[in-house]
Amino acid sequence: MRAHVLSVGSELILGHLTDTNATFLAQELVALGIELLHVTQVGDDRARLAGTIRRACEDADLVVSTGGVGPTEDDLTREAIADVVGQTPTVDKELLATVEAFFAARGLTMPARNAKQAWLIPDAEALPNPVGTAPGWFVRHHGTRIVAMPGVPREMFRMWREQAVPRIIADLPQQRSVRSVTFRTIGIGESAAEQELADLVALPNPVVATYAKDDGVHVRVTAFGDTAVAAERVRDETAARVRERLGRYIYADTDEPLPAVMAGMLRRSGLRIGIVESGTGGRFANLIAGHPGCGDVLAGAVVLGGRDTDRDPASSMADLARARWNAPLGLGLRADVERGELGIYSGTVSVAVTGARVLDETTGTRAAYEEMQRRAAMTAADVLCRALMAPETTSA
Repeated sequence: MRAHVLSVGSELILGHLTDTNATFLAQELVALGIELLHVTQVGDDRARLAGTIRRACEDADLVVSTGGVGPTEDDLTREAIADVVGQTPTVDKELLATVEAFFAARGLTMPARNAKQAWLIPDAEALPNPVGTAPGWFVRHHGTRIVAMPGVPREMFRMWREQAVPRIIADLPQQRSVRSVTFRTIGIGESAAEQELADLVALPNPVVATYAKDDGVHVRVTAFGDTAVAAERVRDETAARVRERLGRYIYADTDEPLPAVMAGMLRRSGLRIGIVESGTGGRFANLIAGHPGCGDVLAGAVVLGGRDTDRDPASSMADLARARWNAPLGLGLRADVERGELGIYSGTVSVAVTGARVLDETTGTRAAYEEMQRRAAMTAADVLCRALMAPETTSA
C-alpha cells in the first residue's frame, strides 16, 4: 500500500505553524509497512485542495489529510473531498446529536456553524472524536482510501490510532503482518543511540529507527512477516538486542508517558518526593505535576530564582525539599547559565537526589534558553529514574 499525506491549512503555508502532524503520520505509516510517496501542504482554497486530493488519489492507495475539518468557512476539507467524489454532503442526525452533546456537557449551546461538522457524504464513514467537536471521515473512492482528520494534534493522534489505523489494517494484504515495539529512552542522544544500534538500523527487516522526542529518544522496532507469529518472532529477537545495548537508558516499552513512569516508580518504591529547582522555570516540577495521578507521590515543589539559592549546591536544595515537606526523597535541580552570542546560553545543570536514594550529577549545557530548561528537566528525570532503580540508601 502506498500513501500520500496532506497537511491542510494556510497557517502552515504562511509559516505560522510547524507541521508536526506530518512527521507523526510518516512514522506511523512506516510502522504499518506502508510506503509514503509524498507529504504535501496545501492552503485553505477549495479548488486547489480538491485538485491536490484528486492527484493524490491517482498515485496512492491511501490519502491521509489533517486539518480543515473545523466549523468555519475556511475549513474546506469536507467540501473538497465531496467535490472529488462527486457527492453532496448532508447533515447526519446522529453526528449532529454528538456535536450538540459535546457542547451541552460543557453547559454551552452549539453555534449554528458547527452543524457542518455533522456533514457526511454517502461514501464517507464518520470517525468519532471523543476529545473535540470535529469528527473525521473515512472515504473509499475507486480503490483509494481517504482519511480526513482534525489538525489539532491531540485530537488527530487519538483518532488515527483508535479509528483510522484499524480500518487501514483491515485493508492491508493478509499475507503481510506488521508488529512493532517502541522503546523510550532517556539520558542518551539520538546520534549516540543510533551508533549503538548501527548494525540493527541497517537491517531491512525489522526496521529499526530512532526518533528524537521531547521526552527522550524513541527507538522503534517494526517487523514484517507472512503471519503475526512470524512478525512477532522477528520483532522480539531484535528488540532483545536493542534492550541489551540500551537497557540502562530505557524507561518504557509502552505508550506510558515519562511523568507516569516516574510516578509509577515512586509509587512502587513507596516514596514521596519534594522538589526545589532554580533557573529552570519549574520545568521538572511541571513535568511530574502534569501527570494526573501524581498527588500521592509529589509532596511539594518550589521554584526559586538564582539569587534565592545563593549558589547552594543541588544536594542542599534536595535536603531543603525533604525538610520542607517531610518527604523521604528530595530532588534539587539548578541551572547556572550565562547568555552568549546569538541568544545561546551555556553553563551547567546540577541534579541531586537525597534521602532514601542518593545520586548527584552535574553536566554541561549549551542551547537556547527554553531548550536549556527542557534539557535540565530531562536530566533531572534521568537522574531520578536511575536513583529509584538503585539499591535503597539513607542520608542525613
